[in-house]
Amino acid sequence: MTCNAIFKCKAIAMMAFLFTGLAVGAPMDTHENATSHDLSNPSQWNNTHSPRAEHTLGGDLTWYDTGVGACGWWNNAWDYVCAVSHFVYDRANVDGNPNHNPLCGRLIHIKRGDRGIDVTLVDRCEGCGEFDIDVSRGAFEALGNLDEGRVHTEWWWI
Repeated sequence: MTCNAIFKCKAIAMMAFLFTGLAVGAPMDTHENATSHDLSNPSQWNNTHSPRAEHTLGGDLTWYDTGVGACGWWNNAWDYVCAVSHFVYDRANVDGNPNHNPLCGRLIHIKRGDRGIDVTLVDRCEGCGEFDIDVSRGAFEALGNLDEGRVHTEWWWI
């Protein structure tokens, strides 16, 4: 083995070790912990930043591929979940950790024409306009066809 080959092997091993350390050390709520959050207790929300239910908002509705969202919870494509814009999500942030945002787990009702569904907020949408809402594939399909991609909708907090 040449010196160059040994160096490359050591460099690859070191990079693998470092990336593993980053992944293991990253704080995140696991899927198992997601079910233990008490979403029924509004007293744990920061009421000065928490949106109120009586306001109907309008914006574009889009869909995205789910996974681990800003709230730190794992969701699949058929869960009725959503992401609100970074403008809305970040205003409610209490300590800089997106997993602790009081909006996580809040329910939102989305209405499009004569169809309506309830979704759970689990994520933050960087590319959304202020009152746009991004939903899972399953939620979008309940309101329309995935091929539409972007449609106008109304929504409100429940």
